[in-house]
Amino acid sequence: MYQVELYSLRSNSWQEIPCPDYKPTGTTLGNNYVDGICYWKTETGAYLDFRGLILSFDMGNEKFSILPIPEFVGSFPEYFVNLLVFNGSLGAIVYPTEGIDTSFDLWVTSEGVWTKQFNIKSISGVVRPLGFGKNGDLFLRDTNDEVLLFDASTQELKELQINTYLDHFRFTISLHAYLESLVRINGLQENIEKHVIRQPARDASNEY
Repeated sequence: MYQVELYSLRSNSWQEIPCPDYKPTGTTLGNNYVDGICYWKTETGAYLDFRGLILSFDMGNEKFSILPIPEFVGSFPEYFVNLLVFNGSLGAIVYPTEGIDTSFDLWVTSEGVWTKQFNIKSISGVVRPLGFGKNGDLFLRDTNDEVLLFDASTQELKELQINTYLDHFRFTISLHAYLESLVRINGLQENIEKHVIRQPARDASNEY
């Protein structure tokens, strides 16, 4: 894994912390923060012989942990798994590795137990999910590199006029929740300490 450092607003300094020999997989780190713990998907083993794992970091004790990704029985024979946050809980959206008329299963964990919440039936032309918004709507990317918004309750699909293929270059796109804060990054008065994880990353100016 990359070198990991933790930033303290109280001391206005970075400190390197021990980390396991795993790194988040995929092109983006994701945005999975639930009850003081960050989660990323990772894996171990050789190609065609790997096991899916979840890498977590507890902001309270400042330690990493490794959890297994369960076998999602009843989903698709061959599938991808994307971790996400759904209604304040860690979830996983499961979808088949092949096909452009894609269905999705949503699984959510509570106290270590994964349960299937619902299935979204075939949506034509969709490549992959991006994540859920605050209202439970699902953001998707289609075969034309357009970002779509799917309302699971009404089954309506809306184009957002956001295209990720610009100037003959396909940009990596990820979905991140935005929360305003008055906390300054150059230190914090009072006896309150917040933390930020820092990791080397590419320029994210083209990500939405």
